Amino acid sequence: MTRKRIGIEGMSCGHCVNHVKEALTEDIQGVKIIDVSLENKCATVEVDNNVSDEHIKAVISDLGYIVTSIK
Repeated sequence: MTRKRIGIEGMSCGHCVNHVKEALTEDIQGVKIIDVSLENKCATVEVDNNVSDEHIKAVISDLGYIVTSIK
């Protein structure tokens, strides 16, 4: 497992946070949500090593949010 911090722009409310959480858990196998923070504009997750940053970015971008970084 690898821990990643994903910078996300465009979340404006609790519904947005839940939307990101649901998409990450439903669309990426082997993901464990640590936190999605509206205040910090980021998500912290643990993912299997075979999950690419591009896949994570695509899942979030498909929701209409902007991924600013993945570290």
